[in-house]
Amino acid sequence: MRATSGIATALAWTSLVVAFCSCSPSTDDTAEAKEEIQAFLEGFLPALGQAYAQRDAYLVEPYVAQKEIARIGKRLDELSALGQVYEPTVRTITIEDVNIWGNSNAYVTTLEIWDVRRLAAGSDQVLTEALEQPNRVKYQLKRDADGWRALYRTIVD
Repeated sequence: MRATSGIATALAWTSLVVAFCSCSPSTDDTAEAKEEIQAFLEGFLPALGQAYAQRDAYLVEPYVAQKEIARIGKRLDELSALGQVYEPTVRTITIEDVNIWGNSNAYVTTLEIWDVRRLAAGSDQVLTEALEQPNRVKYQLKRDADGWRALYRTIVD
């Protein structure tokens, strides 16, 4: 009886491992998704910089979920209340880690280098300038019919 129980347990574990492995994307799929995500970021991040510089959160609409537009809009309102405008320019984007599941969801960690100028609103007066500022950024992405879309973006350091 115990031998049968042990075999059944081993078969159950084997089935679980096979099922788990078949859900994970292959290395080729991950490499292809990483290329797609890199292309997405290369479109999105310059648009994000323009959204801040022009104080228009809707400039990122093709790239993000509505919730992210609201978060960016709130940050723009905070800067406006302080009489400030940010002009960020992305210099480089390096994907450090990609975790894809279900072929339509991803967590991505990047190292991004930005030049950031903070200006007094309504003037060309530069308050501060940070060139080649490194930021480690985490994203939650969702793939839809049009490609990848950012559900959430946060700077972690």
